[in-house]
Amino acid sequence: MRTLLWMVLIVPTIAAAQARDQEIRLARSAAPADVSKDAKVYVLDHDHYIVADPGHSTESCLVARPMLQAFAPMCGDPEADGTILAVERFRSVEVLAGKSPDVIKQEIAAGFKSGRFHAPKRPALIFMMSSAQLLPNPDFTKIGKFQPHLMVFYPGMHNADYGLVDSNDNNVPGVIEADSPMSAMIVVMHDWVDPAPTQ
Repeated sequence: MRTLLWMVLIVPTIAAAQARDQEIRLARSAAPADVSKDAKVYVLDHDHYIVADPGHSTESCLVARPMLQAFAPMCGDPEADGTILAVERFRSVEVLAGKSPDVIKQEIAAGFKSGRFHAPKRPALIFMMSSAQLLPNPDFTKIGKFQPHLMVFYPGMHNADYGLVDSNDNNVPGVIEADSPMSAMIVVMHDWVDPAPTQ
């Protein structure tokens, strides 16, 4: 009886710790180790984000859930953490609550209007280089692996601002969500970052 009670009490705790360690590993894999090793890491806990590791650098990492079954490891600088990553944490929580992409998009737009969310005041850099990524396509109808990339967020950007042209070639940098608070230039990188091996 005591053995059974020990298993009932301890096994879920061990499983939760393993799940948290896994999420930390995935979050840190968004960027090269030199960037992410000392970063603050957010993890999901009962459908909201908490700081699992306060770190001691200026970077912050998390695994966003832009759709159910999607995994978007991200690491960003302080400007990104207070702006874009705050939006992505909110989006993930709303996804897990069962809200549709259209409803969440409306909520985020309202959040920018109300002052709940803020656009970057300077370019905000986010790494998305994890080989574990499963990202949605632009219309949120399916998920899949894209490519390792960086995103530079700044409000109101357009391709023409930087002499860029519209292109289907992923090697050509391009602006998404142009002329919005979350416009971003995507720059494809050469190499994936693999999550650290389990101990």
